[in-house]
Amino acid sequence: MAHIVMVQPSTSLTGSFIRMIPLGILYAASRVIRDLQLDVALLDARINPDRWQQDLETCLTPETRIVGFSVMSGFSILESLKITRWIKQHHQEIIVVWGGPHPTFSPEDTLAEPTIDFVIRGYGRDAFHDLVAHVWQRPEAPQKEDIQGLGWRNEWGETRLNPESDQFEFMDYQEIPYHLIADFSVYRHIDGDAMVFPLYSVMGCPYKCAFCSTPAQLAGFRKKWVPYATTDVVNHIRMVKERFGASYIYFIDEDSFVNLAHVEAIVRGVREAGLQLKLGFRGARVNEIKRMSDDFLEMLVNAGTSTMHVGVECGSDRILNLMGKHITVADILEINRKLARHPQLRIFYNFIVGYPTETFEETRQTRDLVLRLMADNPSCFIIPLNKPRPLPRTRLYELALNHGYRPPQTLLEWGSYDVESSDYNPEWLSASHNRCIRMMFLAMYFIDNKIHRLHPRNTLFFKILRLLARIYRPIAMLRFRYGIHQFLVEDWVFRLLNRLLPSHY
Repeated sequence: MAHIVMVQPSTSLTGSFIRMIPLGILYAASRVIRDLQLDVALLDARINPDRWQQDLETCLTPETRIVGFSVMSGFSILESLKITRWIKQHHQEIIVVWGGPHPTFSPEDTLAEPTIDFVIRGYGRDAFHDLVAHVWQRPEAPQKEDIQGLGWRNEWGETRLNPESDQFEFMDYQEIPYHLIADFSVYRHIDGDAMVFPLYSVMGCPYKCAFCSTPAQLAGFRKKWVPYATTDVVNHIRMVKERFGASYIYFIDEDSFVNLAHVEAIVRGVREAGLQLKLGFRGARVNEIKRMSDDFLEMLVNAGTSTMHVGVECGSDRILNLMGKHITVADILEINRKLARHPQLRIFYNFIVGYPTETFEETRQTRDLVLRLMADNPSCFIIPLNKPRPLPRTRLYELALNHGYRPPQTLLEWGSYDVESSDYNPEWLSASHNRCIRMMFLAMYFIDNKIHRLHPRNTLFFKILRLLARIYRPIAMLRFRYGIHQFLVEDWVFRLLNRLLPSHY
């Protein structure tokens, strides 16, 4: 008897390799469950992307009044829009609410879609609770105008947007509604089949990278980076291990290592508690790794740390400075050599290529940096690059506007605004430059042999995929090393895999 259904939409190909528990949705539903005593169902469309309709029909009941979505820009929009329109076609009385990154930074085009009734900008737990209380006409419910972050259309069709909250939403781990997850085994990280649980150890990020939406969201916050208490983090880890069998804790902080002592205290607490599991960190910066000693890195390894994602971004000092990274290519090479001394630690380097004003030569510098990183540290991994996506309120957005950028105006346009789509070609790049970046993106799936090194799944589909990857890798390396981007027939194969792989993973 679900009063509310929460939907996590499908992702594109890269997203299918990392499928985390939809923690944002669990956070959003927590107070509704605790304080309003309403029943919530969760539909994670990433699990069976080809049968979302049947799964949704199973979730919906005569008592269902609200369906909520967590939506990112790009492919997530198209999937959410498809489901939203189906809901309104068959259940017009149901209220549809969109939250997440895209409605936060582009609420006007979201509310221009008539099948979306409300948006929630910024942190959504308290706002969603207040909206649900308002819909159920609870005595304590605030009026719409008093709900922070809420957006809607008034009776004249005009968009109304309330101010966002200027406070972090810290969650008591004991109140996270993990019971909404029917099967934890379907969630995994990129590097294996361990039962992975995403956790926050901090909130926020103090840096101001031009391409990142976090500085814009935290503009009014007094503190930009606030850690959770060490004891709470360790107790949270203990709970998910003992109750759900977690074998891999992945910290999804924006940046875990602003204060190295914070991470050291957590690692020490995990070891003292006798918790044997793997650890991974999403947020690590080059300047922070420069401050890490070999002893510190060895401590991470001894505590079970297997994964660290590092935002390298590009191989041009000028672009790094333009984007506010405050690092140099020499810094990147230095920390890579340091990390190479700890091969048990899998380093995943992230890149963004094709910034406004970026020249062809600067793109080649990024290619050269990738090859140098692989040569100096054979145990590292290269994540397929992103193209810059200028989001409203970011410094990148203002820069892009000054270089011919025409922002998407509708949800459908934003839906095509995906880094994996060959249809997204920034206006400031020439056709040849765009093709070169597309070639680099495709080649990055293969040049470090990650499909063989990371994916032990032995289904027939993956056996065939690994065989094809082994055959294609020399071609990918040849293209990447020499910038051969003509006759990119591989793009057609990629599009096919984009349709097939999520349903097999």
